Amino acid sequence: MVESFERQVQTMALPAFNIHRTSRFKERDLNDVVRTLEGVLPRYMDGNVDTKVILSELDLRIMADVALVHQAMINLVKNAMDAMPNGGNFSIETSRANFQNGSIADGRNGKGSPCAFISFVDTGYGIDENIKGRIFEPSFTTKRGKAAGLGLPIAHHIIKLHGGSMNVESVAGRGTAINVYLPLVRLESINRTAIALPDRFRGI
Repeated sequence: MVESFERQVQTMALPAFNIHRTSRFKERDLNDVVRTLEGVLPRYMDGNVDTKVILSELDLRIMADVALVHQAMINLVKNAMDAMPNGGNFSIETSRANFQNGSIADGRNGKGSPCAFISFVDTGYGIDENIKGRIFEPSFTTKRGKAAGLGLPIAHHIIKLHGGSMNVESVAGRGTAINVYLPLVRLESINRTAIALPDRFRGI
């Protein structure tokens, strides 16, 4: 499945999506990456969308290829905008969340090592429960009246390349939260007490 997906991406001639760019992985603060994204958000925002960016005061250092993570985030922003053709509310929020080391790759929640957490929340039309499990499949789309694309699958694949996980929470007619978990570096300097997840549906 992974090899098939990579062939599809290469066929689509997406030079930025290159799984061999390990030399570009460096220690970064996730908040700094989001600040860079915040600077270009107006290019993708509809005038009827109220946008909030909420950054954690905690250290969220991850190993990342910034260009790839930035591309994943842009894809998630575009997806949210497509879900709100008539306007709405959109937020990006960073935090720390506890996540089981052994389950981060497949998205199972649990109490374990702290991870960097970022959520993309929109008040769009939401995702039907019966198709929620397919949204990261290549050639599948939830965009009404539009052809299938690779935006969400590429974002999902990029996050997995970083050792992370993505999952989705959605309520039909109310909105969607796409949650991203990324492994933190320097865990020895982090307080390992329980850290609660933020309210991913704030404002929905």
